[in-house]
Amino acid sequence: MSRLDLYGFLGYGLGLLIGMIGHELAHAWTAVRLGDPTPRMMGRLTLNPKAHADPFGTVIMPGIFLVSLLFRAPLGFVFGYAKPVTIHPGRLRHPRRDGVLVALAGPGFNLLVVALVGMAFRRTAPLSNTWTVLGDIAVVNTYLFIINILPIPPLDGSKILARFLSPAAAMKMEEYGQYLILFLLALFFVFHGVIESIARAIYEPLLGLPVVVGSL
Repeated sequence: MSRLDLYGFLGYGLGLLIGMIGHELAHAWTAVRLGDPTPRMMGRLTLNPKAHADPFGTVIMPGIFLVSLLFRAPLGFVFGYAKPVTIHPGRLRHPRRDGVLVALAGPGFNLLVVALVGMAFRRTAPLSNTWTVLGDIAVVNTYLFIINILPIPPLDGSKILARFLSPAAAMKMEEYGQYLILFLLALFFVFHGVIESIARAIYEPLLGLPVVVGSL
């Protein structure tokens, strides 16, 4: 048996690539549809990964986790992010309502990936390599969904929460965003078990599984 987890590496790698790039493209597409042309003007309305990639969040950080997974020494979870799409809420047709819809579009895409992969997963031979890869893609996108709905700046959940705060409170929350992302990483290390249970409650029914697949 190979000492390398090639199919785990492939599944999680594809899951991250699809999840991160598609997440930001969903934000861009929704914003343009709702009246803000900024993402199109900035070249973000594209499937080209280069337009969305962040050197650290899309390459270095996921690379560290994926290499550890490849050598069967996982660090506990896989995380990454793409370059945030610039949105000008004032250009949206209904700024407050549409701003929430734009924020929801990214996590919504990740959840849609889980649902669509689940349809293919149910029709794939159990324990085959394809079955494993599909399961891992679903797991990764479930985690991306959960991460991004947390009300921690600069995540999408904070943008939704900001719509219900005073301008001063929303600005203060955004100001601390650069520090809260470190808190997020610590949160996942400390409460990984709890977050995994939440993730399983989401993707297991969609995959039709009684047990977790591809868990780190």
